Amino acid sequence: MKKIISFLFVAFVLSISATNAQRVKVRLNFPVGISVNAGSRAPFSGAVWVGPEWVWRGSRYECVPGYWAKPKRHNAVWIPGHWKYSRRGYRWVPGHWNY
Repeated sequence: MKKIISFLFVAFVLSISATNAQRVKVRLNFPVGISVNAGSRAPFSGAVWVGPEWVWRGSRYECVPGYWAKPKRHNAVWIPGHWKYSRRGYRWVPGHWNY
């Protein structure tokens, strides 16, 4: 009986440590110094601020700073990227132009 209780206790402790080993930290905010809003006036007429984005490089996401862009079509609207949750975790949905 003692062997069974000891075995169950060890199995319980190992299962707890295994679940902790699978945690992943995700920073959902941009790093300090990266501005979400345009820091200056538009450099040319019709310029649109494209905010910072996350890009998957290698084995992690890296932040790409925002920039001013010229839309390819008249009245185009920039739709910013966002984090989307799925069963496998969060993933970044990149921003895109809406024509």
